[in-house]
Amino acid sequence: MRCRDARAWLTEEHRDSEAEMARQRSEVLAHLAHCPACRHYEQQQQQLKRTLYRSFSPVSCSLSTEQIMQAIYLRQRTTRQLEELHQQQRTRLAHLQTLSSLLMISLFILTASIPVLLFLLFFNQPELLVRTLLLLSDVVDVSLVALTYLRLGLSFVSQDNLLLAALAFLLLLLAAMWLRLMRVPQEA
Repeated sequence: MRCRDARAWLTEEHRDSEAEMARQRSEVLAHLAHCPACRHYEQQQQQLKRTLYRSFSPVSCSLSTEQIMQAIYLRQRTTRQLEELHQQQRTRLAHLQTLSSLLMISLFILTASIPVLLFLLFFNQPELLVRTLLLLSDVVDVSLVALTYLRLGLSFVSQDNLLLAALAFLLLLLAAMWLRLMRVPQEA
C-alpha cells in the first residue's frame, strides 16, 4: 500500500462491508509498521479526533422547554403591547391633528370676521361701534398695564441671576419631560 492510500484511508469514513474493512485495516496497519511518516500522520489524526470530541462534548442546559416557551410568550406579549401603544399614539396624533386644524380654521375665521363686523357696525349702527371701541380701548389699557408689570418682573428676573437660572432650569426640565412623554416606545 502506498502512503497516499494509507493516509486517505485514515482520514475518510468507512462504509464498506466488515470483511472489506478488516482487509483494508490489516493493509494499513502493515504499512504503518514500516512507514514512520504515516505513523506520525496517524498519531496526529488520533490527537485531532480526541481534541475535537473533547471540545464538543454535549452541554446540558438548565432551561426547560417550558421556560423557553414562556419567555417567547412574554416577548410576544410585550411586542403586542408595544404595537397597541403605537396604534394608540397614532390615533391620538390623528385626533389632535384634526382638532388643531379645526382650531386653526376657527381662529382664522374669527380674526377675519372682526374687521368685517367693525365695518358693518360703522355703517349700520355707529353708536354701537363707539361703545365697542370704548370697550376695546379699555382692553388695550389693561393690556398696557399688564405689559408694564411684565416688563418690571422681567427686569427683576434679569437682575437676579439665581432666579434667572432657576427659571431656565424649570424650562429645561419641562422640555425634557415633554420629550420623554412624546418619544416612541421601544421594545423591551
